[in-house]
Amino acid sequence: MAQYVKKLELFPQAAELQVVEISDGKINHVFRIYSQEHSVIYKQAVPYARTVGEDMPLPLERVRVEAEVLQQYEKIIVGSVPKVLHLDSDLAILITEDMAPLEVGRTALINDTESSHFAKDIGAFMATTMFYTSDFYLDSSTKKQKIQQFINAGMTDLTEELTFDRPYQVDDSNFFEDSLHDDVVWLSQDSKLHLEVAKLKRRFQNTKDALIHGDLHSGAIMLGNGRTVVFDTEFACYGPFGFDLGQFVANLWINGIGKQSSKYNRYRQSLETWYAFVERFTALWRTEAKERYTKVDGYLTAVLDEIREDMFGFAGCELIRRAIGIAQIPDLNHEEEESLRAANRRECVELGKYLIFNRQSIQSIEQIADWFKA
Repeated sequence: MAQYVKKLELFPQAAELQVVEISDGKINHVFRIYSQEHSVIYKQAVPYARTVGEDMPLPLERVRVEAEVLQQYEKIIVGSVPKVLHLDSDLAILITEDMAPLEVGRTALINDTESSHFAKDIGAFMATTMFYTSDFYLDSSTKKQKIQQFINAGMTDLTEELTFDRPYQVDDSNFFEDSLHDDVVWLSQDSKLHLEVAKLKRRFQNTKDALIHGDLHSGAIMLGNGRTVVFDTEFACYGPFGFDLGQFVANLWINGIGKQSSKYNRYRQSLETWYAFVERFTALWRTEAKERYTKVDGYLTAVLDEIREDMFGFAGCELIRRAIGIAQIPDLNHEEEESLRAANRRECVELGKYLIFNRQSIQSIEQIADWFKA
């Protein structure tokens, strides 16, 4: 590994290098390679999820998609992502800029050390990157070419399975306390809920609004030194505007439910995310749009209403899958007392169901404020 990066002239031949594995997610091997003067991040993909094994096969093509999406984001907002230093598609290796000493967003939220502006930053990031990769800015031919470039079939299949399928089945991979058994069985049997989840799954599968991150939670951002940086774009694809928004605000709410003292603050940050998105998206619509129908009165409002509805629906699915699915996160697992962990999971599930069932009638995030009051 050290010799590999030296051959790429990322370090001098005489440099004494240290290699430390810092794998945090469930899919790839990630290493920090550093000398006294310099460091890089070295990501090595394997054809399956690292923490699951060959029972969850994954395409190595995801490395190319990740690199090209980072490069696309860098073109749209300079400095918003780690710089891509090297991509080796044959060996499934991606080397990027090391963002240390920035802190992973999830860690910052758990420790209450997040910046005061990160939620607004992410809202503006989503609005900007989505707008410039949508039909509202791109010509039809270019948009279709980009859809093909970022098709990412294997990873979107996994998103569909983990977000819309497994949590609503009796599945050995689901994770929950014994006291939640009846709740989980109910999720697998409620046909009314399944109908709404099926509609949301279809939205994800067939709506190609813009280039989305596809896995934009607090563990996919880094904070510090006045910056908010987005990374881990291997799930990226063309999808609904509201998907990333739903995932992001849901993970804020999950953190608050898992740490009740932060609950209302996470709700407040979700408001900041949404309104920053609306403000930036609206500004770009009015100044940068190339689609002729953006001049039609009422069209922007209709688009934002649709995005908001999708945001609530996809947030509901994210709340449920993080509560009882295979993709567990520290936010809901740090309580030592089992009854407290179970109560937090149940609260996530109940909020998730409420959002899924009521996504069309909820006209603003303010309407769900009571869910976050002490």
